[in-house]
Amino acid sequence: MKIKNIYIKKEKALKDIDICFEKNNKILNTIIIAGSNGTGKTTILESIYNYLEEYDIFSKNIPISFKFEGKEKTLLRNWKNDKKDRKNLEKEKSLPKIIYMPTELNFKKLNTKTTTLKLDYKFLNKIDSKLIEDIPSYIASKVIETANNNEDLTMKQAKELVFKEINDIFEILKLNVKLTGISKDAESMPIFTNHLGVEFDINDLSSGEKQLFLRTLAIKMMEPKNSIIMIDEPESSLHPKWQQRIVKVIERIGENNQIILATHSPHILGSVPKENIILLIKGEKGIIVAKTGDELYDSYGQPVGRILEDIMGLETDRNPEVYLKLEEVRKMVRDNKYETKEFENKMKKLENELGADNEDLFLIKMDIQIRKKGGI
Repeated sequence: MKIKNIYIKKEKALKDIDICFEKNNKILNTIIIAGSNGTGKTTILESIYNYLEEYDIFSKNIPISFKFEGKEKTLLRNWKNDKKDRKNLEKEKSLPKIIYMPTELNFKKLNTKTTTLKLDYKFLNKIDSKLIEDIPSYIASKVIETANNNEDLTMKQAKELVFKEINDIFEILKLNVKLTGISKDAESMPIFTNHLGVEFDINDLSSGEKQLFLRTLAIKMMEPKNSIIMIDEPESSLHPKWQQRIVKVIERIGENNQIILATHSPHILGSVPKENIILLIKGEKGIIVAKTGDELYDSYGQPVGRILEDIMGLETDRNPEVYLKLEEVRKMVRDNKYETKEFENKMKKLENELGADNEDLFLIKMDIQIRKKGGI
């Protein structure tokens, strides 16, 4: 199941906005929604979730257009209407889901509560702190389930299979920590090992590692297939080098899912082609409009500074005070005031702050030399 487009008549800052999730008549599997604060990134994710909570997905009045693949629509309709056969349908594990992860998630001390965790199927799923508390139970239960479903496997082999499946999701990040075991005491806690061979349980991961592992494993725990995964600010607490690859990590969860992310991160924008980006900007009279695809500069593989300026509309990625000082001396050069005492003093101050070999100052000096030779 995938979203083709969404129309929002009036929701917070958004008014009469129609956003298409297609390119060349093909629905995008990954969509990145970007924009400054107050442009409605989070509102779009919330609207999709809230509309589906309020409306029947099969209603003609719902302001979202879906495309169903294979038997999804029939399966979902049967699950909705046939309560008697609901359990059998859930066993097929091909029922689509809507999974929404908001920004604010509080990570409490985790414990393994059971080794037989069973999550009932739900069409609408909002990931919260309560669900994240079940992650240790999910890992322990997954090991038991794998062993029970494969009689030829020893418990050690079942653990290795489950750990590999989880670690493979994060392989592209080249992490210094990996899931390597489950504690042998009554708590059955997931154990991680770092590159120095030091072991610790899931509660002792760093803040960034917790964000990465727990948010990602919370989605994996939902076992998404043919589903829609929406995440608000996936970059939260992540190192920039992880932000550059987090889209690839999420794409490795489940099978045939559509991923919709709302972000401020230039590192995430630089990791996808421009056709996957929807940029929300304030136009005339403060009206928010959506720019897509060919209307945008190509951000893929571009430096962060260029993305901030060309895509996010930032004047400069420099410190604003330094930027203004540089603009002042550039203007003095353009006005042919580069031989004044005032200009000399401003340049000396900038050289003290930035260093005499700073690239911007070098270019300013080159401009002066050209002007002195009569080039301008």
